[in-house]
Amino acid sequence: MRDLLLSVVIANYNYGRYLKDAIESVTLQDMGDKVELIICDAASTDNSVEVIKNYANGLPSNTSYSDWVASHPSLATNNQLLTTKITWWCSEKDGGQSAAFNKGFLHSQGRFLTWLNADDVLMPGALKAFEKAVAAYPDCKWFVGGALWLDKLLRVVKCGCGRKFSAARANMGNVHVWGPSSFFSRDLYEQAGGVDERFFYMMDTDLWSKFYHQCHEVYMPFVDYAWGLRLHEQAKMSAHNFAESGQANPDHPKWAQIEKEKRIIEEEVFAPKRRMGLLSKILTSEFCKALKSRIDSFRFRGKDYRDCVK
Repeated sequence: MRDLLLSVVIANYNYGRYLKDAIESVTLQDMGDKVELIICDAASTDNSVEVIKNYANGLPSNTSYSDWVASHPSLATNNQLLTTKITWWCSEKDGGQSAAFNKGFLHSQGRFLTWLNADDVLMPGALKAFEKAVAAYPDCKWFVGGALWLDKLLRVVKCGCGRKFSAARANMGNVHVWGPSSFFSRDLYEQAGGVDERFFYMMDTDLWSKFYHQCHEVYMPFVDYAWGLRLHEQAKMSAHNFAESGQANPDHPKWAQIEKEKRIIEEEVFAPKRRMGLLSKILTSEFCKALKSRIDSFRFRGKDYRDCVK
């Protein structure tokens, strides 16, 4: 198969109402055949499979695109060969989100990897910016962008620019990366041991910590905004922002699980000698980017996320 730059894995369970936005945020980027999309659905009972099939262009589940094309020569002229596309998908029970990411990466062929939550989006132009960064820094194994916080209709709530790596912050237990705005090489992912499937909430924090504290890699910021985080009442990580969500209750099981996962990271990956207080945050902040985040939050609040890159 061709030399793929990037594999994007979407893990989904009953987010059919959001999945179209996530898929199109990848497929509508101007990347030709340099990027593949893999979707691992956990046997959803809503319309998720129907949505996936609408974009799979006939590719059966649990079948690699290269094998499918080899057994169907007429597909060689299908425009699916010329555009970012789904190259593998499934709908079956799995061991959770972390296991789904690992399964997706196992079926991927890209030199670099990233994931996208099924209720979130990649920013327009993010993948082109990533491609340029890889060409400019061919020895770098880890690239990071910033994030937008979005409402259910994908309107901007808050902006957070991608910032330079800070060893001072990392050594106080804060590797400054927002969720899946991280693009990493396959060998770095393998060196870190993949996504730890014991984690339900903090698998990203754990992986970024391993990249730095165990693999001794630092990231390169490549774009102000790479990822859009959709806030809604059923979101796994952000639902606590809504009073009507059960996660807003401090006794919700989520919080005990997060504390458990924090302890695992500190026991097995890195335990900071001192915590990051307000003064430390101020001293280690990248002032210009922090200011830009504030200004952009004011400029773009309430606007469609796609307007932030025009």
